[in-house]
Amino acid sequence: MRRFLTSRGFPARAALALTAATAAATLAGCSSSPRPDPYKIGALPTADVVTKGHAPGHWTKDGDTLALVGTVAPGSAAEFAAALGSGTKSVRATVTGGDLADGLAIARTIHDRKLTLVISGACAGPCADYWFPAAASRRTTGSGTWLGYVPDLSQSGTATPEQQTAEAKLYTDSGLDGAKFHTALDTQLRDIPGGSAAPGARMWMPDQADLKALGYPDQSVKDLWLPPNLASANAQARAWGQVVAYRNTLVGLPPVPQTPVTAVPAPPSASASKK
Repeated sequence: MRRFLTSRGFPARAALALTAATAAATLAGCSSSPRPDPYKIGALPTADVVTKGHAPGHWTKDGDTLALVGTVAPGSAAEFAAALGSGTKSVRATVTGGDLADGLAIARTIHDRKLTLVISGACAGPCADYWFPAAASRRTTGSGTWLGYVPDLSQSGTATPEQQTAEAKLYTDSGLDGAKFHTALDTQLRDIPGGSAAPGARMWMPDQADLKALGYPDQSVKDLWLPPNLASANAQARAWGQVVAYRNTLVGLPPVPQTPVTAVPAPPSASASKK
C-alpha cells in the first residue's frame, strides 16, 4: 500500500511531515531568499511563477536560448520550429504539463539539434517524458527544480501508430529503455492508499537514484538539483499545486482541515443547584 504525506503526517513519519510543513511555510514565496535551508527544501516558486507555469505557454527567444514558461499547448511544436534559429543552443523550460504530441515533436528537434535542456522550476509532462531524455545535456538553474513523469502517448491509449513509432524511436535514439521507463512509472502510479479519501497521483517525481535506475549515467545527472527527501518533495509539490508520487509516497496533498473544538459548558456547581 502506498503511503501518503500530509501536513499531519502518517504513521511513523509524523515528525518528518511536520518538518516539511514547517520548513515549507518558512520558505514559501522566498525563492530568492538567502535564508539557510537545513532541510534541503530548495527554492520555492512565487505565486506569479506558478500561475504562469500552469497557463498555456509561448516560446520566446533570448540569445541562443528558446524558453517556454507554461504548459505545452497544441501548436507549440510549430511555434517552436518557427522560433528556432541556426544559432539556438539550448531550451529553457518551466513546464507543468501539456500536449504530449506536440511535446514529442519538439523533443525530436531537441535530439537532432543536440540542444541542452535547462530546467527552471518544474519540468513535467512532455518536458520530463520527452525533452529530458532527448537533450544532449541537462542542467538546472539552481535548487527547487523537479521532474514530473506522466503516462506518455503509448501509455495513454490515444497515440496513433505513427506517434507510437516516433516515441519508441526517440527513446531508442536517446539511450532510454522505454520498457524500463514504463514499468517504473506504472509501479509508482499504480497504488492508491487503501480506503483513503486522498487523490491518486498522476505524476511521478523521481530523485537522483531513480534516474540512475532508468539508465542515465551518473555523470549526466549528478549535478542536477532534484528533491533529495520527502520534506523537499512535499514542499515543492504543494508549492506547484501537484499531487505526485515520490519514493512510493503521495506528496503535495493539501493540509488536513482542522476540526473545530466545541466548548462543553461546565456543569452547574452544587451550591448553584441548591438554590
